[in-house]
Amino acid sequence: MKINYRKIVLSVALSATIVLSLGTTPASAAGPDAGLYGSTDPTYTGVPDQSLAILGLVSVGVEPSAAAINWLVSQQCLDGSYQAYRVSIRTTCGPSDPVNYIGPDSNSTALAALALNSVGKLSQAKKAVDWLTKAGAKAPNGTTGIPWFPSVGSLPDTNSSALAYAAMSGLGVNSAIVGQVRTYLLAAVTPCAQSGGAKYQSGDSGVNNSASAQALFGLEAMTPAEPANQLAANRKCGKNKVNNLASYLSGQLKTGVLSSFPYDGTDFGGTAATVVSFNTMKIGKASVDKAIAALKQNAKSWVLKDNKVNASALGWLLMSAQATDSNPEKFGGMNLVTTLTSSMRK
Repeated sequence: MKINYRKIVLSVALSATIVLSLGTTPASAAGPDAGLYGSTDPTYTGVPDQSLAILGLVSVGVEPSAAAINWLVSQQCLDGSYQAYRVSIRTTCGPSDPVNYIGPDSNSTALAALALNSVGKLSQAKKAVDWLTKAGAKAPNGTTGIPWFPSVGSLPDTNSSALAYAAMSGLGVNSAIVGQVRTYLLAAVTPCAQSGGAKYQSGDSGVNNSASAQALFGLEAMTPAEPANQLAANRKCGKNKVNNLASYLSGQLKTGVLSSFPYDGTDFGGTAATVVSFNTMKIGKASVDKAIAALKQNAKSWVLKDNKVNASALGWLLMSAQATDSNPEKFGGMNLVTTLTSSMRK
């Protein structure tokens, strides 16, 4: 079977849907996985899952377990970067490898930096964003963004650049790369005649829903999520590119859930990210109302897919609950907090 790695990078950070059936259950896990939330296989999404889970708990005022924080700290490479998952923390991290999709990557590093910062692990967070400042690469349009796996010849993409921008700006990095990445992200936003959505990469012919949601999240969202605001109406497409992104996403939320366009399926992670972004921007009441209703309706099926607890899904839902003043203990028939905390591996 041919694996569509391009589709993987579009979904890994937002929705963490790459779940294999080889996950170790909390009851039998041991060693380096003690403290890891969730019961899905961590091979491809361990660090992003843990980071989103921590951000979700902090958003609703619940202190993550010390073991959970320690697990994330222990996964950091010596140079400050993060891989999706290190089987053994005693093994030195190898180089980023965009061909085989292994080694340190910007998505894992950025999300880990945000989570570490939220729990006061400032030295580790700063080390992570310092690695990100050195990960820039030129796009064909001349702007500088961040690739998923930074390496010689790697091209930047909107998803990775957005998370890197959120981490660097969130930690107050004083470096030219922060402004350069913002320029890259804004350049990815298409004119209103082309919908106002964002392209995944500068050379793409069309827009991408995951890239659009993550671009707005990186540019605007507060992380951890802030309390619910009074929301104004949806923004209209015009001359402001951030507003154009918001306008595009509000149009895509007519059913309450973003599709994975141009791929099949639904994007619950992108939907949650848009809810958090709209709350920060204090806009999109109609879209947020539809989205949160849809997230509640699909919460159980997303979190407990294949009878495994998806920690990243819980993290996104916790942030969405905070952003909409929804009770995280009664969200779609679930207690999001206890479902997550009781899933921690021993």
